[in-house]
Amino acid sequence: MTAPFPQQALAIEIADLTVAYRDRPVLWDVDVQVPAGVLMAVVGPNGAGKTTLLKAVLGLVRPAAGTVRIFGQPIKAVRRLVGYVPQHREVDWDFPTSVLDVVMMGRYGHLGWFRRPGARERALALAALEQVGMRELANRQISQLSGGQQQRVFLARALVQDAQVYLMDEPFAGVDALTERAILNVMRSLRAAGKTVVVVHHDLQTVREYFDWVLLLNVRRIACGPVAEVFTEENLRQTYGGRSVALEVKRS
Repeated sequence: MTAPFPQQALAIEIADLTVAYRDRPVLWDVDVQVPAGVLMAVVGPNGAGKTTLLKAVLGLVRPAAGTVRIFGQPIKAVRRLVGYVPQHREVDWDFPTSVLDVVMMGRYGHLGWFRRPGARERALALAALEQVGMRELANRQISQLSGGQQQRVFLARALVQDAQVYLMDEPFAGVDALTERAILNVMRSLRAAGKTVVVVHHDLQTVREYFDWVLLLNVRRIACGPVAEVFTEENLRQTYGGRSVALEVKRS
């Protein structure tokens, strides 16, 4: 599918965003601009607001102040353009459904409320499962899969949506090395196709290898930009509250 937006456009624009839970700020006056076609990590300590930021972009939490735009539009106008891979622990894995059915759920935004998935949706879902190395388990119950396999299935569900922006909340958490590499390869293929991929990520050692853009966040935005420019030891110290961060900054 050809991207309907110019490559130089901002995929995500967040302005003056503040989100509070029970009067406690979780995000405070955050400004972020994400260009189209980048693979971006969101990095910060526990409680920094990383998941809340993704949910604010998706319109799942109501901000106390500020705005979020996707290609210049509110999320309500462009929801079909945004795919989401939630944290593994947020999903009810005991729900009685098959791998294939879970992936086909990604097509519901294209079908509307009254059309049922047909042969085309099944073919697209199987192709997405092939892309993440899970096609042979299409008829398996989702509850019977390992954690890494379940994560791949939700990645396939996002892929079949054919979005322009993908938000992924800790997709590498708790997966084996083979699954991590498979997920990374899919992310890189999305970027190569001009998609924008935003990933909550915890492993500081792999940021330079995996990503080309990074947001350093701790309730406030510390820095955002190309990894080579903003992923510095000084910015990391600010992000993690002045604590020493064990990080060997690898220069290419």
